[in-house]
Amino acid sequence: MAAWWQSLTLLEHVLLYIAVPATLILVLQTVLLFAGGAFDSDGDAGDAGDLDGGADHDGGLDAGGEADHDLPAEAGPAPDSALHLFTVRGVVAFLVLFGWGGLCLCQAGLPGFLAVFLAIPIGFAGMVGIALAVREVVRLQYDGTLNLRNAVGLAGQVYLTIPPQRTGDGKVMVTVQEQLRELDARTDSPDPIPTGSPIRVTGLAGRGTLLVEPLPDPQESQS
Repeated sequence: MAAWWQSLTLLEHVLLYIAVPATLILVLQTVLLFAGGAFDSDGDAGDAGDLDGGADHDGGLDAGGEADHDLPAEAGPAPDSALHLFTVRGVVAFLVLFGWGGLCLCQAGLPGFLAVFLAIPIGFAGMVGIALAVREVVRLQYDGTLNLRNAVGLAGQVYLTIPPQRTGDGKVMVTVQEQLRELDARTDSPDPIPTGSPIRVTGLAGRGTLLVEPLPDPQESQS
């Protein structure tokens, strides 16, 4: 190892000094990014939204057209589909591949100026690759976020009895965003909706709470 170190030229030493620290930083960034966006120096992998879209504004409407001041007005913004190359993470990726690529080319016997010239597009390719990976991670995070507005109009079943006229919360089972969810629910119905009854979601009754109405029981209709 010592003999190899002594055999390196000044340019190769410089390339190695660039590549090693940049590699350590890139590994740390990547691990934390895929662990859930805990580290986000570029704002690339922040939260994609909270339970019902990340907004907490007034002025939503329930199914009857009345204002519900607890209703979040907008879902969270869609992720940016642009490819952001010149970010901290992208620059680090450039330095990693530029350093290692240039060092390998020098070790392969290429002249120093040619090795550096060829290392530039190699580093740029790494920058593009990191930008694409970050964009896909953000999309996956956004797609997995539950937006309760997607439940409006869907049918479900009561899991825990829902008290009448919004006097309390019950629970319903609704398949929303291709997943079966147990969610809090209220109703404007004058009668309670018992466990096992079919319901339809008509709106939102507050942050994280559905507004539902009873549906005719198919078995009773057939009889």
